Amino acid sequence: MKSSSRPLLVAALFLLASLAAISRGLHAEATASAGSPSSTVSPNAIRIAKFHDDRTSAVSLTFDDGLRNQNDVAVPFLDQYGLRATFFIIPGRTPETDEEAAKKKPGDWGGISWKRLKELAAKGHEIASHTWMHDAVISTTPDGRRVDMEPAKLDEAFSRAYQAIKEKIGVAPFTCATPGNASDDTIRAAVHKYHPVFREHLTERFGDWPPSGKNFTTEQANAIVDRHIDGGTQMVWMIHAVTDGYNAQSGPEVLGNHLKYLKSREDVLWVDTYAAVSRYVMERDAAKLIASSSGNGATFSLQCPLDSKLFNDPLTVVIPAPGAVKAEAKRSGSAAPLPVTIRDGKILVEAAPSSDPVVVSWSGGKS
Repeated sequence: MKSSSRPLLVAALFLLASLAAISRGLHAEATASAGSPSSTVSPNAIRIAKFHDDRTSAVSLTFDDGLRNQNDVAVPFLDQYGLRATFFIIPGRTPETDEEAAKKKPGDWGGISWKRLKELAAKGHEIASHTWMHDAVISTTPDGRRVDMEPAKLDEAFSRAYQAIKEKIGVAPFTCATPGNASDDTIRAAVHKYHPVFREHLTERFGDWPPSGKNFTTEQANAIVDRHIDGGTQMVWMIHAVTDGYNAQSGPEVLGNHLKYLKSREDVLWVDTYAAVSRYVMERDAAKLIASSSGNGATFSLQCPLDSKLFNDPLTVVIPAPGAVKAEAKRSGSAAPLPVTIRDGKILVEAAPSSDPVVVSWSGGKS
């Protein structure tokens, strides 16, 4: 894609995504007029799950600044519990080799090499932008005056980071986080020229505030997640140093034990990268589900106006089927089965948005 066309493309994507509420509001009317059930009409309707696999809540672990102790301490914990995370790195401070990275202190910015970051990406972690050099996009003078980064420099902070990650990792960064989570309309517009998603909402700090303390506990972290589970909401952990450095914890066990807790709540909690959760939510809100059912069968399609080159992750479609013991789902015209799970009297089908209908059949239950 030519760089000159990217701003228009991303702007168009966000215009479509901003119409999500309207799309969802029309959802009930469209499906009801076709004789199809809808989540806005009945609790027993065919619906798009709020989160992947019909989980109650979703959490993303995001690590800022590319610190060496994130790789040395956090990654082994992530591996242990089979969890994927997002690493917001500073490309202009990232060394090429592990040997160069090892010369940095555990809490220094850019302590994970490009070589290692590419390995992490291959394992399913997201490598995302924290701007080119982590320069403040908004600063304050000693007398309290606000100073905004010049527009040309602001664009460069995002564009250089975007290009570096795309070239070094082989995947264009989907998400971005600014230093200090700085945000306003100007910053938002600059980010969205390159990234569909910007970390500015839903964020919880994993650590003390002010960041000089080390009193944050696993129990506090667990309680924050429980609050989001109870509310059925998405949340994003903002994590800096794990041991040494800015906003560090009292010890590695604070994070390790929390990740163990997250794993234990997987029945209701979806833990995935910020990009994965964000794509799902944006697709979910933009998609229109057209569905019908009869006896032990159902048919549905997921029509989504977002660019399928960027938004092609499967959505979870939930079909009420009390007593179902076996189910199969296939896209019309394809012999390949789609992933299907039967749980708690519901059939969960994983299907990417498409106007092509999906046909589902099952045995057991009422026909």
